[in-house]
Amino acid sequence: MKKWFQNESRRLNLLLAALIVIAIGVAVLVNALTAELSERYPLSADLTANAAYEVGDDTKEILQGLTQEVAIYVLAAKGTFGGNPYLVQMRTLLERYPRLSEHISLEFIDYTRDPSFAARYPDQDLSAGDVLVEGPEAVKKISLANLFTYTYDAEGALQITGSRTEEAVTSAIVSVVTADPVYIGILTGNAVSEDRQVLESVLSGNNFSVSEVDMVTGNLQDQDVLILLSPMQDLSEDVLASFDAFLYNDGEYGKTLLYAAGADQPELPDLNVFLREWGIGVGDGAVFETDESHAYGYQPYYPFADYTDETFRDLLKDSSKKVLMPIARPLDLVFEYRDNKTVTTLLSFSPASGVRPSDAGNNFTADQATVRGPIPAAVMSTWQTGESKNFSNVIVTASAAAFASSSLSNPSIANAEYWLAILNTVTDRGDAVSIEAKSLAGNALTITTGAARMWSVILCIVIPAAILLTGIAVYVKRRYQ
Repeated sequence: MKKWFQNESRRLNLLLAALIVIAIGVAVLVNALTAELSERYPLSADLTANAAYEVGDDTKEILQGLTQEVAIYVLAAKGTFGGNPYLVQMRTLLERYPRLSEHISLEFIDYTRDPSFAARYPDQDLSAGDVLVEGPEAVKKISLANLFTYTYDAEGALQITGSRTEEAVTSAIVSVVTADPVYIGILTGNAVSEDRQVLESVLSGNNFSVSEVDMVTGNLQDQDVLILLSPMQDLSEDVLASFDAFLYNDGEYGKTLLYAAGADQPELPDLNVFLREWGIGVGDGAVFETDESHAYGYQPYYPFADYTDETFRDLLKDSSKKVLMPIARPLDLVFEYRDNKTVTTLLSFSPASGVRPSDAGNNFTADQATVRGPIPAAVMSTWQTGESKNFSNVIVTASAAAFASSSLSNPSIANAEYWLAILNTVTDRGDAVSIEAKSLAGNALTITTGAARMWSVILCIVIPAAILLTGIAVYVKRRYQ
């Protein structure tokens, strides 16, 4: 009997050991299978409010339609993308690309151990952390710094506010499989605005070839679009003549000049005469807003503009977002049609807006304004003759600050998306990519003055009063029961 129990115990031990071995084997097999599948398919779930760790539908559509081979090289070891949540998000997004298209390959290159990699690309100034996208038509480098958006904190330190990884990489993929790039020149000289780093980053991240061009010595004809940001010195006759030649383009047209004014500019009579020939007047003073629903925060000189023309508004993913136009000058239409030029108002300040003259005293009030809304905030003049199918444009916006870093980096307003929609349209880009930066902290809260006051009343008066009255009612009811 005792021997039988010993044999039975031995069999149970062997069975238990076999089960443990089988369980370990199954676990190893499941783990290996999961690892293999995760390399090909996205198995994780993104629970962030803005799907920060997932690529969007636009990217998926582009990748699904890809027929040419594209290689993505990350010049850093894979293990370095840890710790900082934005670096983790960057790695996660990059790993999505080869899973969504068999034509995409991704490789992490330990740049410190393999410096010979740079020898394959002698025309590229490569640095550790850069992302290199190579296709059949071109090679595009994305520096690590251009994969994020930034702002300055209260102490003046630079902080990351959002990720541009998807925007930059998807646009680079489109760029390296496209034979004809669009060239944008940001004009320099005449003390133009220096706040253009984010603008250049947004443009290059959306598949434009961007460069800075000296308006006096540069070759303007090589560009498709010229951007002039709030010069503080008037332009010479030679420069204005070169603008005319650029826009005429030997009768081929197809060019665009975008000029951004600002209330802090001095009078620029020669430039203003040039613009008036295109039907656009730039007035004196600064636009203010008295309608709280059209003012940013409590700042009347930071007005939102309304969409007057529906063409570009309808290209926005969310047309409820507004375009912020800080420190703006008033514009007006000199004519609507003349000499084959058609002038259209794109954006307008509200009927409750007004203009504070540049020579107004400190005691100026809104009631003293002689120029009142609606006031044009952005105007486009289109030049086309009957002999040409192409056309050239002069676009004037009342606010250079609309292109400032703080305006273009704020995902709660439409500035970046709106101006990209305009540039994509006037350059006839069918392969345009417009992808918003993603913040891991959620979108910044952009609130109008009226909304801010309403919530102040609700939070500081209505809710406390309701709590107090409820407490009194409960006390009275219990006291007299």
